[in-house]
Amino acid sequence: MKKTLLVAALLSATVSQSMAANDLESAFKESKVMGQFRAFYIDRDYDVANSKGDRSAFAIGGKFGFETAAVNGLKFGIMAYTTNGINANRESWRNNPPYNGNPHMDPSLFGKDRKSVTYIGQLYLDYKYQNTAVKIGRQEINTPMAGMDDARMLPNLFEGALITNKDIPKTTIIAGHFWNMAYGTFANAYSACSYLGLQSGYGCGGYTALNQGLAKYDTGNFLNMGKQAIGKANAGVSVIAAIYEGLPNLKLQAWDYYAWDMLNILYLQGDYTLKLSDVKTTLSAQYINETNVGNNIKNVFGKEVGANLFGAKVNFNIPMPVVENFNLYAAYSQTGKDEGKLLNGGLITPWGGTPGFVQGTVTRLSYVADTSAWKVGTSFDIIKGLNLHLAYSYFNVGSKAVYSNRTHDASETNWDLTWKCRLIKNLELKARGIYTWNFVPGQNFTEYRLIANYNF
Repeated sequence: MKKTLLVAALLSATVSQSMAANDLESAFKESKVMGQFRAFYIDRDYDVANSKGDRSAFAIGGKFGFETAAVNGLKFGIMAYTTNGINANRESWRNNPPYNGNPHMDPSLFGKDRKSVTYIGQLYLDYKYQNTAVKIGRQEINTPMAGMDDARMLPNLFEGALITNKDIPKTTIIAGHFWNMAYGTFANAYSACSYLGLQSGYGCGGYTALNQGLAKYDTGNFLNMGKQAIGKANAGVSVIAAIYEGLPNLKLQAWDYYAWDMLNILYLQGDYTLKLSDVKTTLSAQYINETNVGNNIKNVFGKEVGANLFGAKVNFNIPMPVVENFNLYAAYSQTGKDEGKLLNGGLITPWGGTPGFVQGTVTRLSYVADTSAWKVGTSFDIIKGLNLHLAYSYFNVGSKAVYSNRTHDASETNWDLTWKCRLIKNLELKARGIYTWNFVPGQNFTEYRLIANYNF
């Protein structure tokens, strides 16, 4: 907290100096209050090795803050994030959930040790000049291999600098460097520094030993990027990207992440849209490659990183006489294998970046080594404002998947029902059902979620 207050003071002083020559008073008078109120209920029932278990939780919170009006292109913003348990049954929690028959509290809606938490998650200066934007400080980012992963109460957040430029026609150039990040509440669903967690969007959270157990992540605490990833500090992560849309119906993007003394991640994606009769069709391809940099990963885990993934997807937007926005899609991905590399050649995704075309609502097995995966789904509006999404994902996990050490098949079936209420502007209600089979060998579960988001 002392560090947060110091950063806030420095940023406020910078804003004052930058705006004083113009109209600081009007900048604050015209500032806008913004945020999101969120209520989240989750309930999961397990079937593990012929024994039953369950966990559930209900929380309210969200994000609340303000942003000043721009003076000479410069704005200042601050945002607090909070999650608070409602009727949380902490006494029923066991050390190794869900492997017991007692109801217990789901950790993925809360902070460390399943506690309510409030913190300053955004604190930034935002400057725009012509076609260039610069944002410095704590902020939300969504990029392929580092992002918010806003799947539970509070998202991942990052501290650094990001520059976006659009001087070149039909081209966006992005460059940045991030030195710290704070995990959101979803991290607490994983064991800190576990093999599965490393391949599902979360790293070690400051630890260096594997499998620290549930709820070891310090939600909202901004730690060094390397320390969050593998428990060993580094100089942060530098990113550069280009997004090109200069050819008709084609979008190309290339991202390169250089995690100092750790690894380099290359992400490529292309999307081509055409019309087949009256059907809008989008063909997409993606490639992820991870190569080792320095000795940090080998010093911690004993092996260097080295991995790749290929993915393809097709989406059909089909005009229908009864329902609107009818989409039908299919996707496929394949990872490599290399026993001489970390996780036998599986990807690590420690900063919330999980861009794979084949990904269930919960199941993220497409990043493990020696795995082929496919997914089919559809979405459509039942009535205006009420959308239904149905999907089925299947994973053929090879024997080189370190977290299981054997070949197995897994699947996830899920539905999402989203209602954007026309009577109350900016209110969104969502219900989800998730049914997994063999998520890890011998483990099945059914999960339901109810989510309310009100943006202001």
